[in-house]
Amino acid sequence: MAKRGWTRRGALAAATGAVAACAQNVETPAYDGAVAFNHGVASGDPTPNKVIIWTRVSPENPGPVPVRWIVARNRELTDVVKTGVIETTEARDYTVKADVTGLRAGAPYFYGFRAGAESSAVGKTKTLPRGALNELKLAVVSCASYPHGFFNAYGALAERDDLDAVVHLGDYIYEYGLAGYGGDTAIQLGRVPSPEVECTGLADYRARHAQYKTEAELQAAHAVAPWIVVWDDHETANNSFATGAENHNEGEGQWANRKQSALQAYYEWMPIRDPQPGAAFEAINRSFQFGTLASLIMVETRLLARTEPFDYNSQLPIEMQRWNFTNPTAPVALREGEPDVPAMQMLPRVYETVRGELRPVLDWRRAQGLVSDPKNLPAGFFIAPDVPALNTLLSSPDRQLMGAAQEQWLADELHGSVRAGCTWQVLGNQILMAPVNAPDLSGTPAQLADALERLLPGVKQQLKLTRFPFPLNTDSWDGYPAARSRVLAEMRAAAGNAIVLTGDTHTAWANELSDGQGRVAVEFGTTSITSPGDGEYFAPFGVDFAGGVRARNPDVKYTDSLKRGFLLLTLTAEQATAEFFTVSSILSKEYELTRVAAFTVAPEPGPGIGAVTTVS
Repeated sequence: MAKRGWTRRGALAAATGAVAACAQNVETPAYDGAVAFNHGVASGDPTPNKVIIWTRVSPENPGPVPVRWIVARNRELTDVVKTGVIETTEARDYTVKADVTGLRAGAPYFYGFRAGAESSAVGKTKTLPRGALNELKLAVVSCASYPHGFFNAYGALAERDDLDAVVHLGDYIYEYGLAGYGGDTAIQLGRVPSPEVECTGLADYRARHAQYKTEAELQAAHAVAPWIVVWDDHETANNSFATGAENHNEGEGQWANRKQSALQAYYEWMPIRDPQPGAAFEAINRSFQFGTLASLIMVETRLLARTEPFDYNSQLPIEMQRWNFTNPTAPVALREGEPDVPAMQMLPRVYETVRGELRPVLDWRRAQGLVSDPKNLPAGFFIAPDVPALNTLLSSPDRQLMGAAQEQWLADELHGSVRAGCTWQVLGNQILMAPVNAPDLSGTPAQLADALERLLPGVKQQLKLTRFPFPLNTDSWDGYPAARSRVLAEMRAAAGNAIVLTGDTHTAWANELSDGQGRVAVEFGTTSITSPGDGEYFAPFGVDFAGGVRARNPDVKYTDSLKRGFLLLTLTAEQATAEFFTVSSILSKEYELTRVAAFTVAPEPGPGIGAVTTVS
């Protein structure tokens, strides 16, 4: 397989000069000063007759800059369809965004920009089709941590000429500073984040977006097709929710101000329609209709209504044992079915392995020394999570993920898509929807447990608890099971063919989603562009993380957290095909691209969907 490599000159030189060819067709507005296009071009949010086109200018001197935008039928931009002038200023960080209207449905277009004596690169975009459509190709990406490595997966994506759209499911940027996530790798590779400190204010988030968009691979990926985007958490802060984030503290100011700054920068720097006047910045949920073949429904699961994620370190309930202390010198364990007594105490239940079977320690002479310090048990003894109590806490009615209004909107979109005769209902969703129990990691080597403890305080205790199955990640839909049940119920009621696309986990997934009555949807999760997956921490120690996940979760048909890349989803009326592509390296600009796995699913009449089938 041929080695691939990227340089800015090789990727963009041909396109950069193309706008100059249109000088004879349109007038460039006068501008007295030097200006540059350092951040590429992008398009997004297509409809049958509109599309957003975007760029950013870098003027030598402050002040307003008039920018000519051009949309044409040819790459040379001589067959002009639409053109106009937008004046950009420092108030919007010199970004330029035009909502080009009056276009033909299902048609390819080319676009570019001019300011002063300079021209931008040329991008290709496409409006949404109407009516019947034979095939739809969507590239699905997420999670690009600049410090962790080179954006080779974006470069590989840019080499395709068959994409109808790119769906980005969040973590387009990461907010951490050099002292945070990926800092050691950043120094080794010379990929130090800008600014070097954690992003908290508007100038920080703008600078971080600007750094990302100087990457040739990302610029090229933006230029090949329209993007349909949604944020996850790192566009603001890690594990964010409506009123805060795990990676936000009081010393960093008010959360509302930080969130507002992050989202302002996002809308400035991304090819997405700005919110309507009076609409909430957080309401990024919207839908796209690809003829009668597919509806793409983008949901928001972070900032609009999400309650704080459940914290295992401080909130995980453990199983308790009832002890009868009527005789304080010889307490007796109360068995299942025995009534409570006045002199009763609830103490952690300690298990041991007896002839290969886990049994509780019910002899007080042995138990008393164990329950006094349950987090530091000797080898061979265990405490267990109280899964029924955990499920009760997670299913509390006050725990919201999307909120009632968005859930109703989603239900309307699902039912409306089916009524309109659409074959596929595709959810663009940030976080893992399938229920996934943690693999048994209780035998993790001590040196790995110590290393992980430095990354995630409290993780050593959680690793011990994984001897017993409980949800792997409460920052996903597993942390909001009642909301998931309601969504799955609407999928069944709509009686369509639902496919959930997922980012966030830095892991490739092919999952079947069931609602108690049978399979109601499938989920395809894309791995990351660069961010490390869970399995990478365990593999050097011989721990098969993915195998452990599959062993406990029969609805997980495929998972791989060791590779970086993207997902290609191809839809026809007969089947959906999910292909997983990975790059051989993110630590070097040279890499090989490999198609590592592929799966199909067929639509079925009535409620439910076909099974996930492996493709050779």
